Amino acid sequence: MSAFRLTLVGALALAAVALTATLGGLTPFDDAIRDWLIERRSASLTAVMTAFTTAGSSPVLVTLALGIAVWLGVARQRREALLVACTTAGVLLLNTLLKNVIERSRPGDAHLVLVNSWAYPSGHSMISTAVIGVLTTLAAWRVPGRAARVAVAAAGVLLVVAVGVSRVYLGVHWPTDVLAGWVIGSLWLAVCLLVYDRTRERVRSGTPPS
Repeated sequence: MSAFRLTLVGALALAAVALTATLGGLTPFDDAIRDWLIERRSASLTAVMTAFTTAGSSPVLVTLALGIAVWLGVARQRREALLVACTTAGVLLLNTLLKNVIERSRPGDAHLVLVNSWAYPSGHSMISTAVIGVLTTLAAWRVPGRAARVAVAAAGVLLVVAVGVSRVYLGVHWPTDVLAGWVIGSLWLAVCLLVYDRTRERVRSGTPPS
């Protein structure tokens, strides 16, 4: 599993660098998808998308992650608690850093929610990918049966996708902001899981950390 995650980290890192390096400006993909979503706005769909964007917000996800990390710590599952805490803290710092380095402006119109930060990468997409991803992984480890694990993983993926789509629908992000959030959030999650695997292997083998 560590070898697979190491390969995944490399692939995601290359994708993140390539995506960021080539997006000096907007693409036809950005305008076309954003326009298509905005044209399909309705009162009921806006309520659903607003709910998804709220669920994927930093306050909600950080509170959830903190609560689960504390619960894991109380249950003496300290390495899992540390995994959740480090994944969450790291993605928050990484999101802030990238936004302030890249400084990409948000779309100038059709906003349905208030925003006050740079666009790239989408913080909702990036943070939800990492936080929901790590929580989904922990849940999948605990449920019996392959079908149940697949169902848990699929639910996590669908929630992350819904959060990202909601940001474009609500007018506050370009699609490539969301794509970058998914890729970089997945990269950070893969790094955290890789480190977790390595430390767990050392504990099992009795090898002290190098």
